[in-house]
Amino acid sequence: MEWILIILSIFIILFLLLMISTLNVALNFVHRNDNSDIKITLRMYRIIKYTLHIPLVKVDTKDHAVKIKEETQASMGQKKEKKKRKSFKQLKHQYIMFQKTLKHVQNFYRIIAQFLKKIKVSNVEWHSAIGLGEASSSAVAAGTVWGIKGIVLQLINTFFQLKGTPSISVVPVFQGMHSETRLSCMVSFKIGHAIVVMLKILKSWRKSRSSSQVNSEYMTGGV
Repeated sequence: MEWILIILSIFIILFLLLMISTLNVALNFVHRNDNSDIKITLRMYRIIKYTLHIPLVKVDTKDHAVKIKEETQASMGQKKEKKKRKSFKQLKHQYIMFQKTLKHVQNFYRIIAQFLKKIKVSNVEWHSAIGLGEASSSAVAAGTVWGIKGIVLQLINTFFQLKGTPSISVVPVFQGMHSETRLSCMVSFKIGHAIVVMLKILKSWRKSRSSSQVNSEYMTGGV
């Protein structure tokens, strides 16, 4: 009995320690002309470290296009049409179900928004260089990139906690075609907050699923 209590106590302590732990995610994205890659490093307590390197799609130098493999599946068969009649009661119920679905979506957005606001984004560095072969075009492109960066940083500041002053720059290149971007930042959040959010989402999803299953015959409709 004592061993069971000791093991249970250890699990409780480890769980509480995990709940208050902070996960730091270092993002590093580099793009230079036709080559791009991203590196993600996860850290916790400066002891646990995991690095993930993701090679990205490269641009085809022959036609300057990104090659994307796309698979589509089509089913062969005759076209069938179904006509259904719905009573006023069924239409009214479908409207009520639509209102409930909209409410669940709004609740889902509220849960996600609350979690995102607890995420800290710091050490933002975003440096770019762009050239389109002509001085005027390169200057316009650099100004456009500046505007895009301003919008992105404003969105980050709106949905997340942006810490510190971001270091950004855009350099126009007047000799030849050139594109280069280096983006790095640190994203930090409490693991306990993420667990609570997942539980809330699961609860909301199960609630909406049970509600739709009970009233599925009204949603499908019939004669």
